[in-house]
Amino acid sequence: LSVRGVELVLGSNVDPFSRLDTTIAFTEDHTIDLEEAYLTRFGFPFSSTARIGRFKPKIGKMLPVHLDSIDTVDEPLVIQRYFGDEGMNKSGADLTKILDLPLPSVHQLTIGALEGGNGDGGTAFGAATRRPTFYMHLKNYFDITDSTNFELGLSDAIGSNDNDKSFKVNVVGLDATLRRILSPNQDVKFMGETFYMDRRESRSGATDPGGVFWGGYSLFDFRLSSLWGTGIR
Repeated sequence: LSVRGVELVLGSNVDPFSRLDTTIAFTEDHTIDLEEAYLTRFGFPFSSTARIGRFKPKIGKMLPVHLDSIDTVDEPLVIQRYFGDEGMNKSGADLTKILDLPLPSVHQLTIGALEGGNGDGGTAFGAATRRPTFYMHLKNYFDITDSTNFELGLSDAIGSNDNDKSFKVNVVGLDATLRRILSPNQDVKFMGETFYMDRRESRSGATDPGGVFWGGYSLFDFRLSSLWGTGIR
């Protein structure tokens, strides 16, 4: 029996237009980690919402979600290898806007800038935090029927793998989720993500082999009741 970790989650409204959220993690190897501490500002121009601080970036479908809230016991291997063992938490700022389009669907665009680097064990970007990473995510949600919905997302993250000013890493992600609601406490979900990473060779040429990489996963989850579920990844 092992306690993998405990999270202390704190949040409060700062004023009628702002909210502060923090997540402090206590891990089984007796370390304390400030996973998130960010301010959300509502009512920005053009009906947008802004975040500033330390947070999980909206790249793909599973990377923005905390470990205790995903459907499996750990992160998919592609996320661990590219971004970190438990994803990554970075300081930065982003802006989210729901696009007002004349379509029977919902479209949400997020753009942001982060400090450089990866989470623990990640390999996509370099170790230097001074070279920023820029990212975007477009989420598209469709109601197929009253009980079936589909979500399609596109992500792109551009950063550096060394200390110079050029952007040598480009990670493009595509995610899709199909969900069928069977009853108020039962549903079936199919979800998958794929990532394409173009990491050009470092000019120093010593430690980073560079190249083009692919990775992905697929997930099936059957929620049997409000308390029980099963699935495979």
